[in-house]
Amino acid sequence: MDVYNLRSTMSERSIALADKLLFEGERTAQFFENLSAMQWLHQMYDHGAKWTVRGVFEHLIVSERQLQQLFEMIVRTKVGTPESMDVNLLNLERTGTLGLFSCAEMARDYRSTRQQTIEFTRELTDAQLAIRARHPAIGESALEDQIKLLYIHHQMHVREVKKALAL
Repeated sequence: MDVYNLRSTMSERSIALADKLLFEGERTAQFFENLSAMQWLHQMYDHGAKWTVRGVFEHLIVSERQLQQLFEMIVRTKVGTPESMDVNLLNLERTGTLGLFSCAEMARDYRSTRQQTIEFTRELTDAQLAIRARHPAIGESALEDQIKLLYIHHQMHVREVKKALAL
């Protein structure tokens, strides 16, 4: 039986969550689009990933794609990430793959990626939102909380960029 065909009724919770993803995603995209070329090159961190502002935005795109795959797997199998997964190492390995994209192309990619997450989320049932599985950063948690963490994660990085740029 295909888990995706079990979506017989729309969930008010999934619709509200999808609407929040839409609102926060647009705010994030607009924030990054309005930065100057010099601001995009600003060094954010002196340790670990050593990302520029551009690298932070790329991280948001890449990590959301990875989380989309995780969320789909959780709905299909009720299994999350293995405990051995190193989220920091994964972030370091994957961020940098959009290096040839212009800032405008990255913003389009961000919006497209977020739209896919919104469409997936909008169709979830309450039972699917309640599935508990391992998330790479917060551990065992409900799918609903994992999806909420997406926009919280983006808000956190936007705040860090604003602080670094004194905005």
